[in-house]
Amino acid sequence: MHKTILKTQAYTTAVVFVVLAGLLWGGKALYDANLKERALERHTQLLRTARTQLQEHLLKAVQDAHQLALLDSVRDFVATPSAVNQARMERTLIDTSDVYGRYDQIRFIDLQGHERVRINHAPGASHAVSEEALQDKSGRYYVQEGLNLEVGQVYLSPLDLNVEQGRIETPHKPVLRLVRMIGDGEGEPAGLLVLNYLAGGLLNQYRAHFPAVDRAMLLNSEGYWLLNHRRENEWSWMLGQPGRTLSAWQPRLWERLQAEPTGQLELNDDLFSFTRFDIANFRNGLFHGDYAINRGLINDTYAAEWTMLVQTEKAQWQAGALYLKNWFKAFLAGLFAMAGVLVHFIITSREERRAARAAQRQQLADFKDLYENAPIGYVTVAADGLITNVNRALLDYLGYERDDIVDRLRISDLMDEESRETIHALMGSLASGQQQQHRADLVCRNGERLTVLCSVSSRLSPFSTLMVGRCSVQDISEQARLERSLEDLAYRDALTGLANRRYFDELASNEVKRLQREGNPLTALALDIDHFKAVNDRYGHDAGDEVLKELAKTCQHLLRGTDILARFGGEEFVVLLPNADLAQGHRRAEALRQALAEKPVTLTSGEAIHYTVSIGVATHPRPEQDRLPLLLKNADEALYRAKRSGRNRVCVALPASLPQQGSASANTA
Repeated sequence: MHKTILKTQAYTTAVVFVVLAGLLWGGKALYDANLKERALERHTQLLRTARTQLQEHLLKAVQDAHQLALLDSVRDFVATPSAVNQARMERTLIDTSDVYGRYDQIRFIDLQGHERVRINHAPGASHAVSEEALQDKSGRYYVQEGLNLEVGQVYLSPLDLNVEQGRIETPHKPVLRLVRMIGDGEGEPAGLLVLNYLAGGLLNQYRAHFPAVDRAMLLNSEGYWLLNHRRENEWSWMLGQPGRTLSAWQPRLWERLQAEPTGQLELNDDLFSFTRFDIANFRNGLFHGDYAINRGLINDTYAAEWTMLVQTEKAQWQAGALYLKNWFKAFLAGLFAMAGVLVHFIITSREERRAARAAQRQQLADFKDLYENAPIGYVTVAADGLITNVNRALLDYLGYERDDIVDRLRISDLMDEESRETIHALMGSLASGQQQQHRADLVCRNGERLTVLCSVSSRLSPFSTLMVGRCSVQDISEQARLERSLEDLAYRDALTGLANRRYFDELASNEVKRLQREGNPLTALALDIDHFKAVNDRYGHDAGDEVLKELAKTCQHLLRGTDILARFGGEEFVVLLPNADLAQGHRRAEALRQALAEKPVTLTSGEAIHYTVSIGVATHPRPEQDRLPLLLKNADEALYRAKRSGRNRVCVALPASLPQQGSASANTA
């Protein structure tokens, strides 16, 4: 079809498509806004009910603390701390621990901060710890806060991980501590009742409250994760990773959260909703509004403020959207196709007659343009091989001007000396009229070689002689380079460029055959980097790769051109030393070991990696093809002796399993 028709059709189709796409996009924007609104409404409801659940859990714990403090066994022990009263209180607290199951520890701590009674929870078998196991907790923050309470007041600690003997307990135990000041018979402070509330169930219930499409998170007042969809982000301030905070992950969200107690926003197409609240403010969260006041609950103003955060990714709030349905996509495709067909029909009908009249005039010009501007090269040759025409692509390939080639050069003049057989085959195909393909190397004007694929066809005279030949020329130099690269990859280690195991076996086989004819010895070195895993763990695998590459370069520099160096994998390298006996092999190995130990690898950061190698040496004075694996095995065993004897050393071995000039020798090191 004429270019004008195509342009008109393309322009009209584009206009129709743009208008149609604009309407659809506007509809999608409104639809997406509705989806976001529904997701945010779900967030609001979920956060409201989640807050209620959290505070109901904590309110029950506060009530437990008050109830336990009022029990006769507890009050009797406080008034008269005798052994009998202590046993009665321990029995009461053990029963409480077994029945409730939500307190990891229930303790009575005296006014000096020492544990007097501690009940450790175990399913169905809670027990009181021995007097020797009781600890001094005077330095713990919740004890210090509790000692400032008045009788009857409760202190609610921050949520953190339980610490025993100064160490974080593993597996991790999220704990919220409730501390109640207990008074004696005269109302004076007598000690602290401390309940270690196991918050794992609370956190699990909070997470389970949200559907799979929403990510539920919980943070403390400093923006650290109490609950996160990535477990490694949780409790980071206690686990030595203070940088894992909300402010580091989403600074804009953190700023908004600091400015408002409740809010919603969209970041990078993800939806976020948050609510910041005081966990001990039951009056605002529950209908038991006056409880905290009447029961003397003390808020921890530093850590008692939590933030509930929920995130819904774009893929989740869009899940189930109409425009993601396959049938809707098919409908849109059909709609655009129908619009395109309609435009095509209208434009074609109008231009068909005018195009038909112009087609005949344009045909010759089209053929000429096709030849001249084809994406591959074309050349036309006469019967004697003289080039009579070329197109622009071939001239660009070779760097010639048209006048340099046409009626001046034969096709054979463009090929190098190594392509003579190809020249004869190509001219034979032209002369016979056969359509065949030939691969050849053309010589560019600047002397470079260009690998091409030539497809030939010809027109013969009635007497079957060549009248004119045509040849398409396609640049396949990149394909040829890739083939050579793939061939090289089959024989070379991709990281170091050394021979791989396959290529090593081929080279070694040829070398053994030569040495058999000459009667010369063959020595093998097995080389391994000491503590290479530690290098990867400390500096990263990229640094480890640099060490491997530098080792390969150093070894290549020190070895002879006839030596064979290969990487068998990981940090394991093998060297074959033709015409080298055991003493020479030992000297070469020592030279390699010392050179590598004295040449650290400097990273781009400027940090230097010092490393050493261990080397095993084995020799066969008259190698045989089937004994090569045994030679390598002996070198490998010597390597492991070097490892076991302290590393950064060379061990030599005479393989006892190989005949040694008519006698057997024991391995030595």
